[in-house]
Amino acid sequence: MTEPLVDVTGARRRRARARLKRRLVIAGVAAGVLAVIAAVLWVVHASPWLAAREVRVEGNTLVTTEEVLGAAAVPLGTSLAGLDTAGIEARLVEQLPAVATAQASRAWPDAVLLTLTEWEPKVVLEVPGSWVWVSGEGVAFHTTPERPEGVMVARGNLADEDVLATLAAVADALPDEVRAAADHIDAASVDSVTVTLDDGRRIIWGSAEDAELKGKVLVPLLKVKAEEYDVSAPTHPTTR
Repeated sequence: MTEPLVDVTGARRRRARARLKRRLVIAGVAAGVLAVIAAVLWVVHASPWLAAREVRVEGNTLVTTEEVLGAAAVPLGTSLAGLDTAGIEARLVEQLPAVATAQASRAWPDAVLLTLTEWEPKVVLEVPGSWVWVSGEGVAFHTTPERPEGVMVARGNLADEDVLATLAAVADALPDEVRAAADHIDAASVDSVTVTLDDGRRIIWGSAEDAELKGKVLVPLLKVKAEEYDVSAPTHPTTR
């Protein structure tokens, strides 16, 4: 009995065509995906539809919006995706003393949002005709013709940045009731801070160290009738 002939060559051709077809389909899908990716990248990075056209400012009370925009120098017309937000933030903090922190974020599709946090005064310095606001780090950052309400006046060796920073730190650490009753705070050195109350009584605070313990000791100590209260060594407070 004769075996039927098998068309081996034809089967190979069909398999080869099938493989070619699969490769063409895969190549077509890949080309389509790449085209979509390229289109998306173009829209995000080069298209005028997603370029910075507007800058919005939030959180500013001490500096004007115009000052913020000038310092930020946001390049309008630049794609939002390629915007140097870190550079914008650095310029705001470096050029505007009242700005403690700044955040530049993309507000799609065409805006940049600048969110500022400004310093708060911990002490103020009295100069002829105005008051200089000083932050908790001892940085002078703003000037007003009127003294800001509730902020202590600093006196002493104010030319020394370390002394000024110490005065600001101590003023911030004082218990609320002591701060409210204080007339001014002064120091000749970082270890000689004193607080004078409205009624003339003096608090010898010393350095900025152990501030929490000094505050806890001071509040009950002020109930003792005296002219001077020394908490510079908070474990051994004295009155005079």
